Amino acid sequence: MNSSAARPFSSRFSVVCAAALVVVAAGLPGRAPHAAVRNAEDLLIVDCLLPGQIRSLGGMATYLSARRPIRTSQSDCQIRGGEYVSYDRANYQTALKVWLDQAMAGSAEAQNNVGEIYSKGLGAEPDYGMAFQWFKKAADQGYSRAKINLGYLYEQGLGVTQDTALALNLYREASGIKDELLYASNVEVQFKARDAQISQLQGQVQSEQAASSELREQVKKLQQQLQDRRHALENSQRALQDTQAELAQARQSQDAGLTKLLENQLLTQEQQINDQRTQIASMEQRVGGASATAVAGTLEILNPSFVATRGRNTAVVRSPGKQKLTGRVSSQSGVAQVTVNGAPVPVGANGVFNAEVDVPAGGTLVKVAATDRNGGQAKLDFTVVPQSGGSVAAGSAAPATPGVAPRDVKLGRFFAVVIGNNTYNDSGFAALKTAASDATAVSNMLKDRYGYQTTLLLNSSRLETLSALNDMRVNLKAEDNLLIYYAGHGEIDGKGQGYWIPSDAAAGDSKTWISNAAISDMLNAMPARHVLTVVDSCYSGTMTRAAAPSFDAGTMPAAQWAGWVKTMVGGRSRTALTSGGLQPVADAGVGDHSYFARAFLNVLQDNNRLLEAQRVYREVASAVALNGVNSPLPQSPQYAPIRFAGHESGEFFFQPKGRS
Repeated sequence: MNSSAARPFSSRFSVVCAAALVVVAAGLPGRAPHAAVRNAEDLLIVDCLLPGQIRSLGGMATYLSARRPIRTSQSDCQIRGGEYVSYDRANYQTALKVWLDQAMAGSAEAQNNVGEIYSKGLGAEPDYGMAFQWFKKAADQGYSRAKINLGYLYEQGLGVTQDTALALNLYREASGIKDELLYASNVEVQFKARDAQISQLQGQVQSEQAASSELREQVKKLQQQLQDRRHALENSQRALQDTQAELAQARQSQDAGLTKLLENQLLTQEQQINDQRTQIASMEQRVGGASATAVAGTLEILNPSFVATRGRNTAVVRSPGKQKLTGRVSSQSGVAQVTVNGAPVPVGANGVFNAEVDVPAGGTLVKVAATDRNGGQAKLDFTVVPQSGGSVAAGSAAPATPGVAPRDVKLGRFFAVVIGNNTYNDSGFAALKTAASDATAVSNMLKDRYGYQTTLLLNSSRLETLSALNDMRVNLKAEDNLLIYYAGHGEIDGKGQGYWIPSDAAAGDSKTWISNAAISDMLNAMPARHVLTVVDSCYSGTMTRAAAPSFDAGTMPAAQWAGWVKTMVGGRSRTALTSGGLQPVADAGVGDHSYFARAFLNVLQDNNRLLEAQRVYREVASAVALNGVNSPLPQSPQYAPIRFAGHESGEFFFQPKGRS
């Protein structure tokens, strides 16, 4: 295969996928005892209902406590005498059986887990309305994980009316950041229909008055139905309040039978209200029509980094003078033109464009506009300003130097498992060219330059891969950090589920693959505080969720650095840096490495400071965009929390040996 070829993923396609995974395993402390593993399924995570414990009240009486729900491996659940149903065979009723009692009793963790069960579907269509109710219950108790999940529903408009501003607030609240810090993200806007197209549509409406009149009548009927639905929702909410009051009285009187009856009635009423809200949101969208329909496509700025302000979008550069601007544009209909401050700029095959702007000491306004071949437009105006130095209040302690870990912060131990699969037993998966060399180079980099305890797996089977991840779950402690790097084939099924392909996988049989859902469950069950997966494979973007808040530490004033690092180290993070989104990626690229792996290795090699994963992503994304201009498979690296893996807040850090 030549350097421009892709990693094949099926005999029916002409491209090939590869990915790289790194997880630390060598040099682990003494292993905790666990059940014997007979097959790979024994290592999958399940909702396990453990037996109750026999407890004693002094010497007078003994009793059996309530059964306890936990998430653990099948083998661990078996040896502890628990009851479980594997996710591969479960439906949402059996999963709910494990958690619902504790959720009804007010446990925020159980409420969040119930919400995730409804979001996943588990053998049925996801019920986002019920998921919203349970996430909100847990979020109202301050449970960070539920705030992240609730924000995702608002961002995507799942079960609720879409509200990206509310989603962002929930993400930032869950991050644990209280003070005003620089807030960075890839500013992204969608293409909108041009005024000319709207005028054209208006002309068509005028020429079809009869059809227009009929549509207006339909809108009137929908509006009346919408009003009726809103009245019904108000009545349901009043009934719910009455039930809540009766439930409070029943609990106070300790009437167990009535309490259980009212709890079930309350759950039914909440589901009814959810259904009504979903119907109202759908009808509001129908009534609103297509007044400002978004066209498939986006315009985003990769560099420089944006920061939070209370006015115009603002990007920060290190010093005045000529500055490079890098952006990326995509549209299903194709990009016709991109302009920066009115001047056209060339756009690569992968949608990347570059321009040079002159930034004076007082800053400058930049206007970026893109037009697609259907006439859709996307515009983004922002101000670029030079970085200003931070100051320290009189009498306060001197802040830590940005890029150096504060003295009172303990980063913990770092582990990694590195997986690179070049060869496959089934001829349905073509041999790859660079996955093994990518994984080997990453493993050496992490071990030699960053002091990781690493395990390198080349051409590993499904059992070997899951065993390495399970070792991390069993042996790592809360203060540890885990990095997983996977290079090999990636697949996606008809339902949008992504998979890693082990060396012994059978083509066309997803039961022999490793699903993103199974990986997320294992990460969720791990005690390690910070887990980062770096995945270089086709369809790797199926692992992540929507973007969460990010902070650009590179432009952060020195006075805020120490506090930010403490907050990020103290949080629990589960994030993924992937080589692309929902598309294939190239196998070969630069020498013996893929475009993504080469960029990742270069960033780690050139780094001499305490480096946050978000900055790694920005530098890798920029490098891939520039170096992959001539690639036949344009790819867009992504960085985001992993869905259902237990992400709350925090950040993953890289620190070279000898730096402290």
